[in-house]
Amino acid sequence: MQRRMKTLVFTLLLIVGYNVQAAKNFDVAVAENQILMVELDDAQEGDMLTLLDVDGKVLFKEAHLNNKFQKSLSLELVPDGTYFLHLEDESSIYAKQIEKKNNTVTIKSDSQIFFKPNFKQVDKQVKVSFTNPDQKNIQVYIFDANGEVVTTLVNNDLVLKKTFDFSAVPAGDYMLAVFSGDRSYYRTVSTK
Repeated sequence: MQRRMKTLVFTLLLIVGYNVQAAKNFDVAVAENQILMVELDDAQEGDMLTLLDVDGKVLFKEAHLNNKFQKSLSLELVPDGTYFLHLEDESSIYAKQIEKKNNTVTIKSDSQIFFKPNFKQVDKQVKVSFTNPDQKNIQVYIFDANGEVVTTLVNNDLVLKKTFDFSAVPAGDYMLAVFSGDRSYYRTVSTK
């Protein structure tokens, strides 16, 4: 009975307002008492939900999301400020900005979507693709095991597609780093 009541309240909150919807049916509503109601209809294995403060400190993390995921997150004990609720999947991060001020919680803006690079290694070649809708400068670095830069690439194309050939370098472990704005992505490449 109590579960039905929670589901009914959640549904009403989504219908009445305070509703923000993005890709993947990632719904967030603000309930009374500074509670965020999170619902996700099509979570897949590997998806992860995190709540971060403005400095990037993780306040909540849930990695085992089921297909019909629901969660209530209380912001009652956190100080006034800006927070971010992220839903991360294999290829992107959906971010919602949340503001808490004077015991009032609001969802400030529609979701932002950050694309993650795709890495595919075939033998001694690594193919990197990255969607860059804002056409920001993307920096790609390859570091050897000693942290020395082996190669760099700067690109601002809408879509970056690049194949890095490791057949001419000594066998070993390398770190491929992609930087886009304030976000960074890393992949270890082994050519042993």
